[in-house]
Amino acid sequence: MKKVFLLLMSITVLTGCEIEDDGPDSVQVLAEVIDTNLPESFEPGEVYQVEITYLLPNVCHIPVGVQAVRGGAEGSARRDIYVSGVASYLPGEGECTLENEDLEEIDSFSLRVDEDEPYTFYLWTGFDENQESIYTQIVVPVGETTPTTSVK
Repeated sequence: MKKVFLLLMSITVLTGCEIEDDGPDSVQVLAEVIDTNLPESFEPGEVYQVEITYLLPNVCHIPVGVQAVRGGAEGSARRDIYVSGVASYLPGEGECTLENEDLEEIDSFSLRVDEDEPYTFYLWTGFDENQESIYTQIVVPVGETTPTTSVK
């Protein structure tokens, strides 16, 4: 009897909850990073609020925020920080015909500097002709004062 009751309860729970389709889900896309407030150098043990300015693809996109991901869990890859803006839009809405010149958004993320070696930031700026990501690379030393910038 106990097994039958558990079976009936399981069926009731599984069939009692329906997920309704309220229409199309939004799609998230990367947004070009156009500015940052990275300091000239970091101090070990400090927490930094890194501000990122990114550009929405068009006025029909809404800002989602900033994505900052470490390149790995350990070693030098842990100090590689990949940063992009994130925007969202509703698919199937047709071509965007709205006009607005202010597509810049600002958001931030926190970073604890817990190593003595330089941190490398890869700021996402778009795709090349082969659909490979393009990054602006900024190296911020720890305990020094001269960052370096290059395009990769």
